[in-house]
Amino acid sequence: MTRTSPPQVAFSSGELDPLLHRRFDYQRFQTGLAKCQGFLPLAQGGVTRAPGTIYRGRTRGDARCVLVPFSFAANDSCILEFTPGRMRVWRYGALVMSGGAPYELVTPFDETSLSSLSWVQSADVVYMVDGRQPMQRLARLALDNWTIGAQALRKGPFRVQNTDEAITLTASAAKGTITLTASAAFFTADHVGSLMQLRPKDNTSVPAWTADEEYGSETWGGPLVGFETEPPADVLRRYGANTYLLVQGTKAGSTPPIHTEGDYMVDSDPTVWRFISDDVGIVRITQILSPTQARAAVTRTIPTGCIGVPTYRWSEGAWSKRYGYPSTVEIYEQRLAAAATPSEPRTVWFSAVGDFQDFLDGTEDDQSFAYTVAGSTSVNRIINLQRGAAGLHIFALGEEYSTRSETRSSVIGPKNAVFGLDSGVGSSTAKPITPSGNPIFISRDRKRVLEMVYSLDQDRPVSRVLSRTAQHVGGAGFEQIVWQAAPEPTAWLRLGTGELVAMVYDPDEEVLGWAPVPVAGGFVDALAVYPAAGGGSDILTMAVLREIDGQTVRMIEELAIGYGVLTGAQPIAEACHYYAASIFTPDPAAASFAVPHLAGSAVQAWTEQGEFGPFVVPEDGTVTLPIAVGRACIGLFDSTHFIETLDVQAAAPDGNSMGRRKRLHSGMAVGLHRTAQAYAEVVERDFGQPERVSAPVSLVPRQVAGVLTQAFTGVASVAAPTGHAKELAVRIRPHGGAPLTVTALVPPVQEAGS
Repeated sequence: MTRTSPPQVAFSSGELDPLLHRRFDYQRFQTGLAKCQGFLPLAQGGVTRAPGTIYRGRTRGDARCVLVPFSFAANDSCILEFTPGRMRVWRYGALVMSGGAPYELVTPFDETSLSSLSWVQSADVVYMVDGRQPMQRLARLALDNWTIGAQALRKGPFRVQNTDEAITLTASAAKGTITLTASAAFFTADHVGSLMQLRPKDNTSVPAWTADEEYGSETWGGPLVGFETEPPADVLRRYGANTYLLVQGTKAGSTPPIHTEGDYMVDSDPTVWRFISDDVGIVRITQILSPTQARAAVTRTIPTGCIGVPTYRWSEGAWSKRYGYPSTVEIYEQRLAAAATPSEPRTVWFSAVGDFQDFLDGTEDDQSFAYTVAGSTSVNRIINLQRGAAGLHIFALGEEYSTRSETRSSVIGPKNAVFGLDSGVGSSTAKPITPSGNPIFISRDRKRVLEMVYSLDQDRPVSRVLSRTAQHVGGAGFEQIVWQAAPEPTAWLRLGTGELVAMVYDPDEEVLGWAPVPVAGGFVDALAVYPAAGGGSDILTMAVLREIDGQTVRMIEELAIGYGVLTGAQPIAEACHYYAASIFTPDPAAASFAVPHLAGSAVQAWTEQGEFGPFVVPEDGTVTLPIAVGRACIGLFDSTHFIETLDVQAAAPDGNSMGRRKRLHSGMAVGLHRTAQAYAEVVERDFGQPERVSAPVSLVPRQVAGVLTQAFTGVASVAAPTGHAKELAVRIRPHGGAPLTVTALVPPVQEAGS
């Protein structure tokens, strides 16, 4: 029989999938746990208690919500709470008020729209789409003054031009409110509100500009609006696609007009030309008069060749009631990109550079363009757009693409955009994150989390699975993922069952660890992250459904920041490991505290004088402690939190000891860091038999811990001998609100043969 003390000095891989529990040869087996519930792996190797949550309030009417982060600067951030038809603003844990009541903005988003909401922020403006209505522009004028309305699009986007020469449109005038007449039944009620583009079939009515042409003494001084009085033809000239009106001078001169607005003196004669129009006219349809006639407002002057002259060169607006609206939006290289209408589910539209209202197609580098992603065997719709370090990533229902410019030194444009297939995984509707420039997304089946990384060998992004080592965690399906960069790089996910899951991820340090984090019986159904005041940390905000005193409520809670307690920058009295907790700092000290949001619930209190409770909160919400304290954290304790090691490996003279009986001896060493109290248990397992769990043993003896006002760092020796079993694991449980960090575990184990 061989007695050894195999050390485990790192737990950074977190909870491992059961299929890996006997992979002794696997690298992450050395740094993994069988259970990591309510704890967070640390990049340094240890594992620490997950922070609790701080109660901030409830959603409007306890309704289900979508939380949208809004961050203008490090010290100017908030969370936008969208419930059906309303928006409220949370700023650093408090609702923004107006006139003594929470500020509210009426929005066009109902419950169905909220479930498919996509957004992107640009300074004080948020662009929002849901696939069911026009893109909305949410603008902040002040903390308690926001506006929302349809994005004013005056220049597209447009569908492919009509090619049926038998179907023509004729415009009645160049400007103002005009009548469009179709050659056949064409207009329907769904056209109202949509844009229409007209180009002339021929351009022979206006003479071309010719150098040094003499015009005589005639110049034009009549009205221009709608050309109610037509200018004489001999003072209109066309250069390229543009039409100009001579307003001063008698000869063309040698320099042609090329400007696209206003009046311009082209030579010293002087000759002044006024820009009238190019070869593109745009209108917005306002009324359907009949299947062949409609009223329209001109948003871009109608070319002369379309006024009273039929043209088949017309294009309908791509975003309308008739063809649908985009369902995802992003900003990439100063372009607003939107994609996936019901009629064009695989098309991405890019605005002009720096002008998010201009979607008129062009060929210049800074002009708008659109691209339809081809499918080899299917036409899966685009789900999400996400900018990354390697380009704009396009996530579809069945595959992933990306686009970028041909050269790194130029921005993407109509002539240099390159689109390529990256992988064939398929994406869920959950918005991806890009913590280090590489998008991390949830797969179509919602069971996996993947990252798009650039492959030098293949010269393109490729996908890799991040959830492989803990694939059991996503069994209920991932619904959302958000990123908290500080104090520790962590992705937070929520499951379809309402559970919260942490993925601690630092690729530079090769750290990847998973951990479920139960929240004291709550059901998490919304997540968002925004910078804390001052920007030093990120705050995870969540909407949590709870049953309180027989009522179902939906609370807004923020994950407590406990990193200062871990490092020693804060005293342990400032730790918060309770849920839906309230923090009190009375001066002078007090013994009674109000927690009406937890009426009827059993709560505990963590203070600078130690721990108190549990107490059942009375109907009036007042909790009275035995003594007055200067700081108290009062909330719900989750007793399901614990960590459990993988099967302790006992050395055997002839190789591996799997299947052989073994036992633990007294003197197990547990490395602790700033820990107030915790308990160790040993779990014995034999095939086909119920597991046997030993009585808990204090890691910090009570006479040392006193009233739990001190934190201890060092190596605790635990007397936890066991009987013989074929599998042995060590389980460590927290105590109430006491901080706990485990840095190492060395169990003395002896192999006892079969």
